[in-house]
Amino acid sequence: MSWSKTLLLLLVMAFGVVAQAAETRVFKNRFGEVKVPKNPRCVVSLHDFSLTVQLMELGVKPCGSTGRKKLMSEPLFRGVEHRFDVSGIQYVGGHKSPDLEAIAALKPDLILGLSYHRELKPILSAIAPVVILPVQEEGIKKYAGQLADLVGRRGSYQDQLKQYRWMLEEFRRLVPNPDSITVTTLEIYEDNFQLIGRGGIDEAIRDLGLGHPKAYKKARFHVPYSLERVGDFDADFIIDTYEPLLNTRQQTASFRESAQWRQLFAVRHGQFLYFNRSRYGESMGGLLGTASLLFSHIAERDRVSRAEEIRAKAKTN
Repeated sequence: MSWSKTLLLLLVMAFGVVAQAAETRVFKNRFGEVKVPKNPRCVVSLHDFSLTVQLMELGVKPCGSTGRKKLMSEPLFRGVEHRFDVSGIQYVGGHKSPDLEAIAALKPDLILGLSYHRELKPILSAIAPVVILPVQEEGIKKYAGQLADLVGRRGSYQDQLKQYRWMLEEFRRLVPNPDSITVTTLEIYEDNFQLIGRGGIDEAIRDLGLGHPKAYKKARFHVPYSLERVGDFDADFIIDTYEPLLNTRQQTASFRESAQWRQLFAVRHGQFLYFNRSRYGESMGGLLGTASLLFSHIAERDRVSRAEEIRAKAKTN
């Protein structure tokens, strides 16, 4: 017997199979069809920064959620802690290795996960229906709509979407040629950086119609680049995010003090934006928050253009 089947048997023996909801319906998306309760009473989220925060924005408190937890410390639910009351949410392990026993003990009637949780779906399905949502595959707006349908909060989602679309229209009204403004999103570590736009930043940038430098368009994402390469991705605006719960701002200070960093156009002209990662989870609220910041920093203030500086230098030479 495989380890997963053995564990499944132990869980069923320990907690019993969860009682099925009185009424069910079939939910369908790119990951398949699942029979789900019409009115779920206990939802477990397998990702705090994506799913849990969107549930809370819709007014649904999950009975369990994955999170971050250091030894001898309380668990942290990223993107959620600062905005909502998290009391009553049971910590069920990390998002890459959820605690199956803790999930089973909650006796949920719906479990929500991301695409990389598919390998756990067979065993989790013995506890409750498992729905995989396409956060990475289809973006925040689409996954959030599916999530709202699952928990019966379509109206709240439509309000979020209406507000977001209005902000996009206002931005385009004030910035007629947004694709002429280049933006690089990255994430700095102690001795390298990666091209990552957390919390829906990249989706908001696409929706606003902003451009990217040539090197960025051809680059590989989520792979380490040395400090010496940072100049390749210089842009009108550079955006990084920091995680206050993990002290990442302090840990990466030396990178931003380097000569290579200080020579960047965006840094020299005060167009480096440093956003709080916890504030902008992968949710509709995250999209709204990011779009609002970009609106203020790009559409509602004076800005300078790297392309114009390059042209001016060429004339001088």
